[in-house]
Amino acid sequence: MASIALALLFIVLAVGFTTCCVLLGRGLIHRHVSESHNQVMISLFASASVVYAVLLGFLVVVVWEAYDSAHRNVALEAATLVPLYRLTYGMEPKHGAELRVLIRDYADAVIMDEWPILGTERDGSRKARRAIGAMDRQFARLDTATKAADAEVDTEFLRTKSAIVADRNQRLLEASDSIPWVMWLGAIGGAVITTIMSSMLHMNRLWPHLVMAGMGGALTGILLFIMAMLSRPFSGPLALGPEYFVSALQVLDDVDKGF
Repeated sequence: MASIALALLFIVLAVGFTTCCVLLGRGLIHRHVSESHNQVMISLFASASVVYAVLLGFLVVVVWEAYDSAHRNVALEAATLVPLYRLTYGMEPKHGAELRVLIRDYADAVIMDEWPILGTERDGSRKARRAIGAMDRQFARLDTATKAADAEVDTEFLRTKSAIVADRNQRLLEASDSIPWVMWLGAIGGAVITTIMSSMLHMNRLWPHLVMAGMGGALTGILLFIMAMLSRPFSGPLALGPEYFVSALQVLDDVDKGF
């Protein structure tokens, strides 16, 4: 409901601004319109609106790709916990059991401690970092004979754990990143310019002008709303949640049961 209310707010503000511009523009230029006025203005408005449409479409695509990348990265990080967990069953039982506890501790720390602070703490949760460090220390405790016997398992374990660390670092970076102000300048500034230009066009009847300009303003408001919602993947009404990690923990329970 919060996202719907925010979308309506964007649309209402855009349509309201457009309506005010049309009413003000008609009042200012009504007495100064000549026969060639619309011919000149339509040409200029068409050029500006095409440029802005390309720019806004590009910005929306860029923001969507960043949001989708964050979504896929979260899914990959959570999914990689499962093969990491399975690899511990190929190790010496005592060390494998201790590593499984640490893997679960990491998943719990991400869900309970790290997720609520994503976007506010660049380093993430201390509990999650400690769990990763504890995995390294526990792995280092494996004796030389055990490492030699399970060399392939150990190598794959290190590779998989490194992938999880890399995915976590990327997630933290994506959570703290935001759209540069110059992109917002182009999006909002372009909307203001094209709206003002549309108000300089002249129609004999007021209502058709208001309806057409209002529809254009509504479309612009919707696209700006999409940019705002997707610009921060881990905050806001459309924020990504830790559901993948919750699912991963459920799969880990099945692994312990032999599935």
